[in-house]
Parts: sequence; C-alpha cells; structure tokens
Amino acid sequence: MANHQSLLRNLHTFNIAAEKMSFTLAAKKLHLTQGAVSHRIKVLEGELGFNLFVRGTRKLELTEEGLRFQRTLSKSLSSIFSEIEDINNTDLYGQINIGTSPAFANSWLLPRLADFKKRYPKFNLNIFSQEEQDFHQNHLDIAIYYGAENLKDMYRQPLFGEKYIPVCTPSYAAENDIFEDGLGSLHRINFIHALGSDVWQRWIKHHQLDVNLFEQFYCVSHRDMGVRSALHNIGVAMGRYHFVKQYIETGELITPYPSMETNKSYELICPLGTEKRPKVRTFIRWLEDQLS
Repeated sequence: MANHQSLLRNLHTFNIAAEKMSFTLAAKKLHLTQGAVSHRIKVLEGELGFNLFVRGTRKLELTEEGLRFQRTLSKSLSSIFSEIEDINNTDLYGQINIGTSPAFANSWLLPRLADFKKRYPKFNLNIFSQEEQDFHQNHLDIAIYYGAENLKDMYRQPLFGEKYIPVCTPSYAAENDIFEDGLGSLHRINFIHALGSDVWQRWIKHHQLDVNLFEQFYCVSHRDMGVRSALHNIGVAMGRYHFVKQYIETGELITPYPSMETNKSYELICPLGTEKRPKVRTFIRWLEDQLS
C-alpha cells in the first residue's frame, strides 16, 4: 500500500469528493485541478482493490463499496480532527493582552468572548479599552483598531469595513417629524457629537448640505456614549454600522438619514513577526472564525 502520507491525502480527497458528489467542487475546496482529484481517487481505488465511484456521464455516484467505506471514513476523520483540535486546545495556555477602543470592545468583541473561553479555557485575557493607539503602553500582544495608519512596523490583517449612519429612536423621529420632512428636519434636531470627532461635519459635506451642526447639540466624551444618548431619546447620534446594527435589528434605533461609506477598516495589528507566535496565531484564527 502507498506510504502513509500519500494514503491520508488520498483518503481526505475521497471524503471531500464523496461529500460534494463532484470532482469539480472537491477540486475547488482543495485548491486542486479536477484532474488531480480524479488521479488521487484512481490511485486510492488501486490501493484498496475496489472502485469507489460509478462515473456516469452526467452525475457521480458511489458504488456500494464506496458508500460503506465513506460512512466509516467520514466518522474516523471527524474523530481524528476533533481529537487534534482538543489536543491543541489543551496544550494552548498563557496570557494575551488585547487593546481596542471602548466601542469595539463593548459592541463587538465582548459579546463573542464566551466562545473563545469555551474553545481555549487555559488562556487568560487582559482587555484594555483605550481610544489612543498606544501599542506599547500595556505591553499589548494584539490590538484591534479602526484606521490605525500611524502605527509602523506592524503585521496588519483587515477585519471588515465600516460606514457611518445617523441613528435615533422611533419616538424621537416621530416627535420631530423627521420622516415627514426628511433632510429638512436637520435644522431642528439635537445633534449628538463625540469629543474629538468631526464625523458630523464630514457627513454634512459628503451629502452637500447646509446645516448648522452647533445650533442645538450635546457633546459626549466617547463615541459609544453618543449611541447611548440616542437610545435615551436625546437626539440623533452618528453611529458606526457594526456597533448600532443590533439596535437597528431590534427596532430600538432607526436610521432616518442616509449613511456615509468610509475607506478605512478595522484591523488586527501586532508587532511584525509576532503573528507567528502560537498564542497570537490562536487568537487570529478564532477571530477569522467569528468573521466567517
């Protein structure tokens, strides 16, 4: 029989082809050519001594022997991969220092960390919520920031883009006749600004509007306080879509005005070269799973 490495490779190829019932789809998943998949299956059939597939003109079918073999193989491979993951999770331990903004931590990261704890129980996390992109202040292993261009010599992995979207409660919109007057209502609403942010100014310019943003306004020190203010019926805040999506879906907030796309994205960053360290690589893989 073929050497173990080749045999395992061909067994895996057969299992994918049997799941997809298509050499073409199996090739796409395995990043191979259709011919390479077909060749591996033929080699495996030669080693086993029986045919695995009935190759029809229009569709692929398993032989009786192939069906029996695939049932056993699928269970075995699932058990093997599960055991490998369990071993890896057991062996992974330590401490990870993570820095991000308060808004990202509260609205996106923290709600997902129960899954990380379940998968990697031996890791301890230190989460530093800070607007400033000072990577070395808290000896960070990983940071997640929006548009962190000023940090040099860093490994960067884009996570997702963003857009700005004005939000308020349905009752605030009704009280101020926002739906009736549309953009005309901007002259009487209470604008909620975040200290140090000019996003309302950029939004007005983007949509070519002539509105006094500071005739009626409240200003808060953090962006997430702006969204909280909108939830309390104080006025209209400018939210980042991924942070206000949950409130829009529940109907607590509505989007009475058009959004504004941005050319920046949220990025995972770490000092160049440290992305290969086991604990950093583990967190990156987990983050990729969350995004998928």
